[in-house]
Amino acid sequence: MSDLGDLSLVAAAAAVRARQVSPVELTEHYLDRIEATEPDVHAYVTVAADQARATARWAEALVVARAPLGALHGVPLGVKDLFDTARLRTTYGSRRHESHVPDRDATAVARLRAAGAVILGKHATHEYAWGGRTDSAHFGPTHNPHARGRISGGSSGGSAASVAVASCLGALGTDTAGSIRIPAALCGCVGYKPTRGTVSLAGVMPLAPTLDHAGSLARTVADAAAIVGAVAGQDPADPGSQAVPAASFDPDPGPETDRARVAFLGGWFTDLLSPGVAAALDQVRDLLASRDLPVVTHVVPPEPGLTEALLTRIRSEAERHHRAAFAESPDLFGDDLALLLAMPAPTPRELAGAESIISRSSARLHEALERHQFLVAPTVAVTAPEHGVQRVRVDTVELPIELVLTRLTSPFNAAGLPVVSVPVGRSDGLPVAVQVIGRPYDDRAVLGFAATIEALYAHRPVAHGSTGDAVHRGHGDHRDHEETT
Repeated sequence: MSDLGDLSLVAAAAAVRARQVSPVELTEHYLDRIEATEPDVHAYVTVAADQARATARWAEALVVARAPLGALHGVPLGVKDLFDTARLRTTYGSRRHESHVPDRDATAVARLRAAGAVILGKHATHEYAWGGRTDSAHFGPTHNPHARGRISGGSSGGSAASVAVASCLGALGTDTAGSIRIPAALCGCVGYKPTRGTVSLAGVMPLAPTLDHAGSLARTVADAAAIVGAVAGQDPADPGSQAVPAASFDPDPGPETDRARVAFLGGWFTDLLSPGVAAALDQVRDLLASRDLPVVTHVVPPEPGLTEALLTRIRSEAERHHRAAFAESPDLFGDDLALLLAMPAPTPRELAGAESIISRSSARLHEALERHQFLVAPTVAVTAPEHGVQRVRVDTVELPIELVLTRLTSPFNAAGLPVVSVPVGRSDGLPVAVQVIGRPYDDRAVLGFAATIEALYAHRPVAHGSTGDAVHRGHGDHRDHEETT
């Protein structure tokens, strides 16, 4: 192979099975890529070079022996630093857990290993996943590979930046209010949040258990589907997990896509969009219409207060989990969480009002999906904001950055729906994305339709080149470049 970096995850796995590519050389390629890009991007908190090399040698031995191989055999992947990894440092993005080394894998990580994947290391995350910027004052900020001084999004920001800069072939991430899809949109890769319960959350640090999902980030829809397909399924350690047939993750659009009814969410979903995002959405609509799909351009979305209601629920659930530790050692928490945890807990009346909005809005989404097979909406209303920005202007309105980032993604966590964010070009050099939303457990169809949109674009905004001129060099760097044992 002339350039291993040009292989998609699916192609790399096939090449390993065909004995055209060695897991060892594939792993060395990505470790070299990490070394070249990390000083600028800071996508990893821990690089597990020795462990990855050992796994790659084991994978190579199985190939030589013509032993049965897993679906991801020899494929180098990253894991968000919210998943427990045995004998490998897991910080949850927190100074409090800076030296924490679990003794067992999260179920999803164990299934990655069983599928033959090579784990390169742990991707940076916003502290305890409670934020959308991945700009830790302790571990150092993760930079967007496409523009100097821009955020990567969050909380799976390290995973998205790594995929975009090609320092891994894909990653496991989590999504509570958009934490897979937001960074995927801002960095220009695919983000897939499957139907709630598809991937076990056992061994994953919770944020808001009623909204948490696990999923994947990758270069293509097929790659993202392959990762989830390898780790999906029921798990006795997670009562909310579901048995899912393997065929659920085949992203082949099939002829049924050409007969699908597609609705674009209107109302407040499109009231506040940057010009570049609005133009990209119009282009997607026109391209789909050119295929003679029955596209409905305006569907009434859930209530406009839904995002605020969901953030209230997240604050209620997350503060219960972290308040005791904060009271004991407030100095071990970053400014973001310290501010959140210092606030009074939501009152019963506030929670009741929020839950009423969430219930009505989720019902409305399910009703819309009874009439239409897919809903389409922008993933994020703006391109990647600058580091340090606390408020973002959208059109003539200025809003808190976390509200802007989660405004269009969080409704689908409450409803537990499968969603795929797909890059659809750029605005002023920064990636723009749309998300495809489908019916519960209809993941295969959602993946297929997302692949249809993906195929309409001749390029994907993936930063394969040197990042030296694209991003700031990191600071406050507390990464560990070898695995902790």
